Amino acid sequence: MERIHQGNGFAIIEKGDKIQITWPQGPYGDPVFYDISKENMEKALKSDQDAYKVMVYAKTGNWPLEKDEQMEKRIAFIRRFPELLIKVPENQDLFDEEELKILLQQIHEGL
Repeated sequence: MERIHQGNGFAIIEKGDKIQITWPQGPYGDPVFYDISKENMEKALKSDQDAYKVMVYAKTGNWPLEKDEQMEKRIAFIRRFPELLIKVPENQDLFDEEELKILLQQIHEGL
């Protein structure tokens, strides 16, 4: 027997032991289907945010980064390429005064 759980912009189809998540994708809204576990089905049905995370995981095999992880990766990237502190001045707000001074010095020495 097939059971369909409707979500906000997605659906989950249970057919026997097989569970799939589906949503429209692309310019014509063609449906895509991905196999998911029962645990991920339950997670997706909890909230729109959890559903988004399950959809990203189903599509890529990786969970989306949390905000803290995104910020850490952004800061690490800027440390590798400190010239981004000049090109995008808002990036300077991510660093304390001492580290910012060191990074700006690295830019000056690299010129």
